[in-house]
Amino acid sequence: MAEAAASSPRRRLESIRRHLLPRPPPVLSLNPLSAAEAGPSPVIIGGMVLDIYAKPSVPPHPGTTVPGMVKYIGGGVARNIAECMAKLGARPLMISVVGNDIAGDFLLKYWRSAGLCTDGILRVHDAATPVVSNVFDGSGELFAGVASVGAVENFLTPSWINQFYLHISTAPLLMLDANLPPQSLQAACKIAYESGVPVLFEPVSVAKSSRIAPIAEYITCTSPNEMELIAMANTLSAPGRYNFVKLEQCNNKTEAVDYLFKMLSPAMFFLLEKGIKLLLVTLGSNGVFICCKEHVNFMKVVSLTGAGDCLVGGVLSSLCGGLDIMQSVAVGIAIAKASVESEANIPDNFCGASIADEARRTLLSAKQIWCQ
Repeated sequence: MAEAAASSPRRRLESIRRHLLPRPPPVLSLNPLSAAEAGPSPVIIGGMVLDIYAKPSVPPHPGTTVPGMVKYIGGGVARNIAECMAKLGARPLMISVVGNDIAGDFLLKYWRSAGLCTDGILRVHDAATPVVSNVFDGSGELFAGVASVGAVENFLTPSWINQFYLHISTAPLLMLDANLPPQSLQAACKIAYESGVPVLFEPVSVAKSSRIAPIAEYITCTSPNEMELIAMANTLSAPGRYNFVKLEQCNNKTEAVDYLFKMLSPAMFFLLEKGIKLLLVTLGSNGVFICCKEHVNFMKVVSLTGAGDCLVGGVLSSLCGGLDIMQSVAVGIAIAKASVESEANIPDNFCGASIADEARRTLLSAKQIWCQ
């Protein structure tokens, strides 16, 4: 029974694997102490947040209320990625914090109902659960927002993280989001580095992406958007050395991608020279750049609209299930496409079989650019 349960990640991905073309071995080498078919869970450390979405039915006005709809949704970059991985069978261990309040009850109830482990989730009685409240305008664009995520910085300390030393040191991979305070990022990275566990860093925002500075030497992979990429490169070099100017009103997809490659490649290559093995640069509707130095030097461009957490979650769960990096990104993009049709951060109803055909189409449409 235990052996059958342990192999579930591979079984969940078999329907996808049959649709995808053979590819070379993955760029990332998972921790040899944790076999995909029998080993411990991947570890995800970062924010578990209650997202409150307020969508008015008429244009919002300052100083007064308007009719509309308010929804509570499980959020937080790390939490979103962990949920996405769980739906593909990876069963990650989530290390996070919530308060002893209604928001914490909501998040934990959902986590338990999904059959996920709560051992790594610290419940603090004198702290508020991280909450982000967003108000949107009539077109769906963000109008105003307030984030209260202090509990992550105050309570996800090195001492709490060190309690999970065995889980981290034997995990196939470790994913960190930049909501963690610098000292906690360093503590987790050192455990992983000493144990040969690949570390994936999610920058979260332009401001927080600078937290890569003290841990850059430990990072295996990172997944920024255009602005986060530039911010990380400038953090690790002379400020202002790299820049990014958006291309306005370009309807030609090929021209847009070529422009983005020309604009972003100096920063991408710089981060590779700093020791990062793999970059997944999300480009919104223009797709994804995958850039790496080891085994294969290539860029990959595919069509995608947002949903970065689904992209990363799909990639990580697929890597844990034995797919190579190209196949894994195709799976991540297929899930990301599904997510834009869902009001939840992670689509409620998806599985390997439901996204297999889309993953194959994505893989077949990939464009490779070889770099000297």
